[in-house]
Order: sequence, then C-alpha cells, then structure tokens
Amino acid sequence: MYRLGFHVSIAQGFLKVFDNAKFVGANCCQIFTHSPRSWTFNLISEDVGKLFREKYSKEDIKPIIVHDSYLPNLASESKEMLDKSIDSIKKEFICCNRMGIEYLNIHPGSYKKNKNDGLKLVSKSLNSIKEYVENVTLLFENTSGWGSSLGSSFEELKVLLESTDFKCGVTLDTCHLFASGYNISNEESLSQTLNLFDKTVGIENLKLIHLNDSVGMLGSKVDRHEHIGLGNIGINGFSAIINNEYLKKIPMIMETPVNEKRGDKENINFLKSMIKT
Repeated sequence: MYRLGFHVSIAQGFLKVFDNAKFVGANCCQIFTHSPRSWTFNLISEDVGKLFREKYSKEDIKPIIVHDSYLPNLASESKEMLDKSIDSIKKEFICCNRMGIEYLNIHPGSYKKNKNDGLKLVSKSLNSIKEYVENVTLLFENTSGWGSSLGSSFEELKVLLESTDFKCGVTLDTCHLFASGYNISNEESLSQTLNLFDKTVGIENLKLIHLNDSVGMLGSKVDRHEHIGLGNIGINGFSAIINNEYLKKIPMIMETPVNEKRGDKENINFLKSMIKT
C-alpha cells in the first residue's frame, strides 16, 4: 500500500495532525514540533505525548515524521551556534520519543572549509547527544549543493551514516537530488541514479522520500520546489518514481507549494493518477 502525504500544520495542536492529513487525502505526514524559524522550543509535555501516542496507535496515518527547524547547523564554526544547534536536536529527540514518532529528519548543515571536516563535525555533534536518541531513527536529508551545504552527494551521505554512532537512514528529496546533478527525469536515469545510491550508500538505508518537482535545471543547485510534474523533473520522472518497484514501498512526503496553480489535494490526486495498477 502506498504511503503518500504532506507536511501538515500543528497550529491547531498536535492531536489535529491526523485530521489535517486526512483532509488532504494523505495516509502519512511530516510535522514540525515548534516554529521552524525560532529557537524558542517548549518540550512537548509527557501528558500531550501520551495522548498523541494513543491516537497514533489507532489512526492509519503512518509514519509521522518530525522535521527539524530551519535554524540548526550541526557543522557550525561558531561555538554558540553549534551549542544551540545540538541542544535543539536533543530536544527534537525528546519530543519524538514522548510522542512515539519513529523518524527525525534533519539537514546536515553547512561548513565553509573542508567538507570532510564538516561532515565529521556533524557526526561528532550528534554523537554527543546519542543518549537522547532512544527509539528514534535519524534521517539525513540530501541537499541541493548550494553554497557550503553538506549532504548533496551520495558519498557525503555515506560518511554521515558511517560516522554517526546510532541508528540512522537517509531521506532523498527529489528536487534536491535533481538540482545537485542526479538525473531522475525518466525511468532509465532514475534506475541509474538508484543503482549508484545502492552502491554508494545502500538502498536499505533509504527510509523516506520528499517528493517535490524542481524549478531549477539539472545540476543547478537551486532549491526551489515545484508542483508534481510542473517542474524540470516532469511527468515522466514522477511516473517512473511512483511506479518504481522499490520506491513505492517507501513513504513519500510532498513539500509542494500551495498557490493558484494547485493545492495539496490537487497534487496528491495528480500523483495518484499516475499510479499504474
């Protein structure tokens, strides 16, 4: 059974997440635990966590993934920023465990000097809080390769997985993948890219897909999401992705725009229309 969903709002409270997902036709979803543009972070109480776990066990909205906020940089060259980033991720782990959420998705961060040193600093930062991981699997999301961002290549993702001392996996964002130079715009190129991922990282480490079309061209390093099939990955690319025998077993979360072109319901319906029965 396909697991297709969106990033959904927590503005009405965590228990409304399930209804918000169902409203757009999703059976999995992604959330923030707090405002993604603020360092202010109130831990989810144990009481709210218990209520969420109980509802999660009964509802067919699975999995739910927590995405960390936009601010942390686990490879920061500023000690103050690094300490704040580590503390933020620690709190994300605590919240995930209280809510019974299995996956925490993070962006590796950025590092202006030697990339290998930056990657090692990310893992060192994470290893310093491994006692808080408990039942959560950390997912490293690939990036578009813009500027000094880490994690845009399969080789960099491999280093992160091998250097982190607890259970981790990978999220592949299709927009980031395409923008960083991996072609997935048709069945043949998708197959080649997945084979390379398998040889480098291991396909068994792929736990989540962020399903977004790309405004930028192949290799542009531009991280701008477009509606499914309306960007440069295109209809052929998403038809190949949604019907790939391996990928269709992986949860897929859309982070597509909501504007005059389409909303979430239109994107999920368009995606479902491409599924070959």
